[in-house]
Amino acid sequence: MYSAILILLLALAGILFISGIMKRKIIRASVGAVVGVLTVLFFWFMGFWGEVLWFESLGYGDRFWTEVYAKFLFIGAGAITGWITVFLLTSLLPQEKKYTKFVARIFGVLVGAATGFSNWELILRYVNRVSAGVAEPILGRDAGFYLFSLPFYDMLYDLFVLLSLIGFIAAFSAIFIRLSNRKIEFSGLEEKSNARAVRAIFINAAVFIFILAAGKYLGRFHLMYSQWGAVTGPGWTDVHIRMPAYLVTVFLTIIAGLLLIIPPIRNRFRSMLGHSRKSQQQRQPLIVLILGVIIFLTWFIILTVIPGVFQWLRVEPNEITLEKPYILKNIEFTRNGFNLDEVEEREFPASEKFTRQMVDDNRNLFSNIRLWDYRALDAVYKQFQEIRLYYEFVDVDIDRYTIDDTYRQVMVSARELELSNLPLQSQTFVNQRFKYTHGYGITLTAVSEFTKQGLPNLLIKDIPPKSTNASLGVARPEIYYGELTNSHVIVNSREKEFDYPSGEENIYVQYEGNGGVEISNLWRKFLFGWKFDGTKLFLSSYPTSESRIMFHRNIRERIQLVAPFLEYDDDPYIVLVDGKLYWIIDAYTTSEYYPYSEPFSSREYIEYKKGNRQRMLTTDVGYRLDGINYIRNSVKVIVDAYNGNIDFYVFDEKDPIIRVWQGIFPSLFKNRNDMSAELMAHVRYPVDMLLTQGLVYAKYHMSDPTVFYNQEDLWIRATEKYYDHVQPVEPYYIMWELPGSDESEYSLILPFTPKNRQVMIGWIAGMCDGENYGRFLAYKFPKEKRILGPQQVETKIDQDSFLSGQLSLWDQRGSNVIRGNVLAIPIDETLLYVEPIYLQAETAAYPELRLVAIMHGDNLSYAETFDQALKGIFENGDQTAPMKQADVMAEISIHELIQRANDAFQDYVNYIGGKNFSEAGNALQTLEDALQKLSDQSGER
Repeated sequence: MYSAILILLLALAGILFISGIMKRKIIRASVGAVVGVLTVLFFWFMGFWGEVLWFESLGYGDRFWTEVYAKFLFIGAGAITGWITVFLLTSLLPQEKKYTKFVARIFGVLVGAATGFSNWELILRYVNRVSAGVAEPILGRDAGFYLFSLPFYDMLYDLFVLLSLIGFIAAFSAIFIRLSNRKIEFSGLEEKSNARAVRAIFINAAVFIFILAAGKYLGRFHLMYSQWGAVTGPGWTDVHIRMPAYLVTVFLTIIAGLLLIIPPIRNRFRSMLGHSRKSQQQRQPLIVLILGVIIFLTWFIILTVIPGVFQWLRVEPNEITLEKPYILKNIEFTRNGFNLDEVEEREFPASEKFTRQMVDDNRNLFSNIRLWDYRALDAVYKQFQEIRLYYEFVDVDIDRYTIDDTYRQVMVSARELELSNLPLQSQTFVNQRFKYTHGYGITLTAVSEFTKQGLPNLLIKDIPPKSTNASLGVARPEIYYGELTNSHVIVNSREKEFDYPSGEENIYVQYEGNGGVEISNLWRKFLFGWKFDGTKLFLSSYPTSESRIMFHRNIRERIQLVAPFLEYDDDPYIVLVDGKLYWIIDAYTTSEYYPYSEPFSSREYIEYKKGNRQRMLTTDVGYRLDGINYIRNSVKVIVDAYNGNIDFYVFDEKDPIIRVWQGIFPSLFKNRNDMSAELMAHVRYPVDMLLTQGLVYAKYHMSDPTVFYNQEDLWIRATEKYYDHVQPVEPYYIMWELPGSDESEYSLILPFTPKNRQVMIGWIAGMCDGENYGRFLAYKFPKEKRILGPQQVETKIDQDSFLSGQLSLWDQRGSNVIRGNVLAIPIDETLLYVEPIYLQAETAAYPELRLVAIMHGDNLSYAETFDQALKGIFENGDQTAPMKQADVMAEISIHELIQRANDAFQDYVNYIGGKNFSEAGNALQTLEDALQKLSDQSGER
C-alpha cells in the first residue's frame, strides 16, 4: 500500500511536471514539482518522526533536537561558507562564463554543506572546548587545544583546500573550455586568453598557496605525533630542525602567493623565466605550474631532505644522548593518555611460604576461586538451561553478589529469545511481532561449586526462575531488551504474548511496563506501518490504543543511537537488582589527538617457545581502539531489560572529553552518586580497559629512558594452553584481599612474562569495589627469583607421569580433554596456580569438570575437587594423606568406566530403535565389558 501510494504520487508529479514543460505551462509544471517534493518530504518525515518519538519515549528529546539543530545550523553555515568562498574566487571570471561560475558555486555549497553535516560532533566539541589542565612541553599548548581545537582547524583546512581547488579549476576551465552552440570545445594555449580569466587563475592559485601555508603552520602542532625520533612525538630533529623549517616554509609559501597577485613581482618572475611580453598571454598560466613545482621542491628540501640529513648524520650516531629528554616526555604523556600516570607500582615478594593458616585467613578468597571456564560453562548452560529451541545464551559473564551476608563471585547468563531458531513455518508476522516478544530469566552459578557429576551447582535455574536464596529472587524475569533483540515487537495488543513454557502448555502475559512508543492513534499506526511492516501492520486488528511498539531493542544499537560519540565495551553484562534485570555497559572516551602519546596498536605479537622452536603468536586486541592515544572509562551505561530505559553515569569527572559532552548535552548524563547503591555494587573494571592499559604498560612501565630505548625490560602477556592451542591469558576477575586489608575485593588481574621467556615478571590489577574502584595496581616480582608463568604450569602438568598419562588416555578413548584457564592467584605474599580440567565425550554437547590441578612453587597436586587438591599441596609425601595420586587415578578410572557404560547403553538404545542389530550387539558387548571392569575395580577398592 505504502509503495503504491508513493509510486502513484511520484508518477502524478512526474506527469504534471513533464507535460507542463512540454506544453510550456508553468503552473502545471510547478504543481508537479511541488507534489513530487512534498511526497518525498512527507515519507521522509514519517521515518524522521518515528525516531523523534523513540527519543522522547526515553526522555532524551532535548538530546535529539540538539543534534538536529546543530546539523541544520552547520549545514547552513557550511553551505554559506562554500558559496561565499567560491563566489569570491570566481567573481573575476568573465560574464560569458556564467555557467562555469554557477556550477563552481553549487559545488562549493555542496562541499560546505557536507562538511558541516559530517563534522557536527567535531564543531560542537570545539565550541564547548575546555582546558585539560596539562600543557605539552614543546610549544606550551594545553592538551585541550590538541583534543578539541586542532581537529577543528584541520577540518577547516581540508574544507578551504577543497573550495580553493574548486575556484582554481573553474578559473582554469574558463580559459581552456568554452560552450559554443551547446557543444563543449577545448581551446589551446596558443589562443588568446581572456585577461580577466588569466587574472582569476593567478588569484585562485595564490589563495590556494596561502591556504597551504596555513596547513604548514598547523603542521608544527602535528609534530606532536611525529614518528621521526626514537618515540612518538617531537624528538631532537623535530624540535631543532623541523619546527623552524615549518616556519621558514610558511614564510616562503606566503611570498610565493604574493608573487602571483602583485603584478610587479609577477612580471619580474616571468622575466626571470625568460618569457617575452609577446608570449605573455599565451604562456602566463604556465607560471602557476612552474611556481607550484618550485614550491613543492622547496618543501621537500626544507621539510624532508635537510631534517633527514640531520637525523642521519647528527642524531642516529648519538641517538640515546640526544633523544633522552624527549623519551622522558613521551613516557610521561603516554602514561597520562592511557590513565597510567596514577599507577600504584609495588614489589611482590613472591614468598615460598604457604601454610594452612594462610588458607584460614583467606577463606573467602579460596571459596571464590573460579573453577568454571566461561566457554565450558556456556556449553553446559546451552545444553541444560536453554529449555526450548527458541531460547539462547549469548555468553557467560562474571560478577559478584552478596548472598547470606557472604561476598561471592558468580557466573551469570541471560536466556534471550532468538526468533530465527523457531521453525520456518512458525516465523509468521503475528508470532514475530505480537507473540514471541521477549527472553526469560537468567542462569547463575557460583564460580567454584559443582556437582558430583562435574556439572555446575546452579543458584538460579529453570523457567520460571528458581532461586536457592531469597536475595536472588527474580521478580521481573522478562528480557525485552538484550543482545539478541534485533527485531521490533508490539506489546499490549489483542494478541497475548508468550511468556514461558510450562510442561505441555504455554503461559501468556500482558506487558506492564512503559517501554517503547505508544501507538495511540491512527496517525501513529500509519507512521509505524511505513517505518516497519507496511500494510500488514497498518491493517492489523491486533494493535489497540494502549499498544506500544518497541524498536531499536538491541542494547548495543540502542545506546549507540543515543550517544554515538562514545566507544562501547564488547561485553555487556546482566545484573539482578531487587528482582529486576539490568544491563551494564562500559563506555569510553577516546582520541587520536593527545600530544606526545604513542598510538595504541591492536596487533599484538607474542614470541614463545614450543619445544626447541621459537613461535610467534599474533592476536588482534580491541580493533576499535586501534590508533587511539587517549582513553578513559568515563561512563557506565545502565539499560533496563524490561522497560529499555537508558541512564548514562559519569565516573570520571576529570576527563576533559566527557566534560565537553556534558556541556553539549547537559540533560544526557548523570553523576555517579545518582546511581543506586545496589547497581553500584555490580560496577566493575572493564576487561577491554585493563587489556588496553596493560599492553601499553607492558612497554611504558620502563621509566628510565636508557632502559626504555633499549627495550631491556619489555613485558608481554603470559600465555596458556586452551584445548591444544596456545593463547594469551585473558584478564580474569578474582576475589582478593589487598595487603593490609582483611576484606575481599573484587579485582581484575592480568599476568605478564618477559619477552621470549615463560617466567612471570609481574601482574597488573584493576580494583572494582567501593572507594577503591578504578585504582590501577602494578606488582613486579624480584628479578632474582624464578616465578612460574601460566605456560610453565601447563608444562609441569604435562610432565607429571600419572596425570599426563591419564589425560592422553582420555583423549584416545572418544573424549576431549579441555584445559581451563590457568589462574595465578595472589595470596598474601605468595602465588597459587589453579587450573580446572574438563572432559567432554565426543557424543556429548557439553564438558564436565573432572579434575582441579593446583601448584605452589614446584609442588603439584590434583584431585576431583579443589579442597582435595589443596590438601594434597600440604600433605604431599605424607602416607596418611586422604587422597594420593593412585587414589585419584582410581577415581578417574571409575568415572571413565561409568561414562563408557552410559555411552554404550545409549548407543544400544539408538541402534535398536534404528533396527541396526549388528551395531547394537557391539554396543551391548561394550556395555558388558565396562560394567565388568567397574565391578572388578569396585571390589579391589
